[in-house]
Amino acid sequence: MNRRLAAVLVPLLAFSLAACSGDDEQPADPKAALAASTSGIKAGNYSFTAAMPGGSTGKGVVHVPSRSASLDLDMVDEENKGKVQFRIADADRFVKLTMDMGQSKEQLESLSALGDDPQNAKLVEGMRAMIDLFSGKHWLRTDMSKLKSKDLQFSIDNPDISGVGTLFDGVVTAQRSGSVITGTLDVTKVGDDTQLFSKSTFEGADATQAKAVPYEATLDGEGRLTKLVLDLPKTKDAPAGKGTVEISGYGAATKQEPPAAAEVKEMPESAYEMLNSED
Repeated sequence: MNRRLAAVLVPLLAFSLAACSGDDEQPADPKAALAASTSGIKAGNYSFTAAMPGGSTGKGVVHVPSRSASLDLDMVDEENKGKVQFRIADADRFVKLTMDMGQSKEQLESLSALGDDPQNAKLVEGMRAMIDLFSGKHWLRTDMSKLKSKDLQFSIDNPDISGVGTLFDGVVTAQRSGSVITGTLDVTKVGDDTQLFSKSTFEGADATQAKAVPYEATLDGEGRLTKLVLDLPKTKDAPAGKGTVEISGYGAATKQEPPAAAEVKEMPESAYEMLNSED
């Protein structure tokens, strides 16, 4: 009798468990699943890494409960390479800029050798300020209201620092196979926002290619995005190739501490002028 009862109950139990599993609770439509996959990102408690064609990389931690975040970018293009680091600690914003200033130092030596006339002295002062700004020696406490460029204005108010959510606003096609969703994105719909993937990321891309960028998104067992791979077209600043964002540690991020006081100085007005002139 017990064996016969078990023979009936076990299949029913298996069916019941399957009906209650997380997979069935996830959206069946692939486009809806992509939209839902960023819920953990929007909650603002995670870590991520990113890699772009040409060699630029980034990593970050977002911890909304403590109003803190960090973002480190190693940037490479045809002419320059350098590092830009951000720290958000509640209301405070810190930036550290590190660039290869070898050529500028040579120019400074040449200018210094020309004498002390007022015009040359002003050029020397400006060159020294630029070299110091990009030396990576200090964290600069930054008043974001004084910056015109959005490239330096990451904010904890938008926890999706990577910008993958804005990419999914342009989903054209989507097909799902298990935990992987593939299709194409229209990146011309990406806004000019303060995120890694923004309008400027795709500047100079072929219009036709930009409207059909292939992607592959991998979701975890709870339907959250863990990896996004894009086949990116050539742009103004980068060659064509793979762009990848990997997201991990949902709910396990930690408070990002501000830089030590001894490493911080206020961003000088000359630095604001210099950065704004690049906008």
